[in-house]
Amino acid sequence: MIENIAEIQRPTFVKAERIFGLDLMRSCSIIMVFLAHSTTINPVDKQFPFGWLGVGVEAFFVLSGFLIGRIILRTVLTPGISWQSVRVFWVNRWLRTLPAYLLTFAIYYQFSGAMHNSIFYLFFGQNIITPMPGFFPHSWSLAVEEWFYLLFPLLLLAIAGLSGGGQNRHRIYLAGVVIFLLVGLATKVLYHWMYRQDLFTYLVAHKFLLPSWKIFTPPSGEWDSMRKMVIFRTDAIACGCLVAYLLEKFTISKATMRWLLTAGFGGVLIGFQIVNHTVAGGKANFFVDVLLLPLFCCAFALMLPYATFCRRPGELATKVITNISQTSYSFYLMHMLLIELAANWYNNAPSSGLTVPKWLLFIGTYLLIYLIAYLMYRLIELPFMNLRKRLFIPAANLK
Repeated sequence: MIENIAEIQRPTFVKAERIFGLDLMRSCSIIMVFLAHSTTINPVDKQFPFGWLGVGVEAFFVLSGFLIGRIILRTVLTPGISWQSVRVFWVNRWLRTLPAYLLTFAIYYQFSGAMHNSIFYLFFGQNIITPMPGFFPHSWSLAVEEWFYLLFPLLLLAIAGLSGGGQNRHRIYLAGVVIFLLVGLATKVLYHWMYRQDLFTYLVAHKFLLPSWKIFTPPSGEWDSMRKMVIFRTDAIACGCLVAYLLEKFTISKATMRWLLTAGFGGVLIGFQIVNHTVAGGKANFFVDVLLLPLFCCAFALMLPYATFCRRPGELATKVITNISQTSYSFYLMHMLLIELAANWYNNAPSSGLTVPKWLLFIGTYLLIYLIAYLMYRLIELPFMNLRKRLFIPAANLK
């Protein structure tokens, strides 16, 4: 979950103008995620299948890949990739993501109490090769992003070294993206094959896999747990990186952008129908295990070209959308804990003689999460973003 940029100019710092379409996508995504996770306090949850709106996280992955891809193409690979440029990229990323994440981890730790192996969360190791634990559950997506930020530049360095100096930045970049896409697909194919052969049962029983992998044994297969493991998700962010490459190399007409946008919406709607008729009923098959998540990512990726050039609406609407987008990272970090606290309070309220309409609890919870997210953005995120500007002037445009 990162902010967006309109232009990157290396020699001097120039304030970057926000791209409204990307802010709109991010705002819609965070609202989708909130609706998916707040069904326990949603007064109309029985009328709508809000639970599967959690795939809005896939839009976050695609957005992150698109923006990170532009940054890498225009800074890390220009004029040529080096250890120094990669280190600058990493420090910029960590200054952007780690402060708010570590604060949220500390808050979760205080509310949830000590948990076995919680130290792994400090290094985003909670779901690399194991299913996501119950503590700080939505941090799975942050681990996917952080490991991509770490590994993708290393892969580009290796490709540049093997290609004899690596002067063609577009070729190096595209090779890295394709490798991540193929690895993501290959790991999901392997997962499907192992599930069909019931190998997870055998490997767990003979201690070749950790006991937590037992969740993948038939009949359920736990598709949702698979989608939350880093080793199966390398292709998600790479999908956005591919769009960054295509828009860097080719010019797309506005008419084509509109068609792509329509196709993207269609892909998302089709994906929801597939989820409702397969995963929601515990029915897994090759398409669901291997291609459903890439379908969502590709659908959101098709929306990006139009989003980068769509017009701003009125001033008020632009301010609202921009503000939701700016606070989306902290909102995402804090929302699950506050929803859980609100649900527990609501369930215990009758015993204390208190009665609150569910719709009021729902709206109040959203506003409280937004308020905390806004304070975190102003007091935690912005100071560290300003620190980046002082440390790395050429990279100061990286939001």
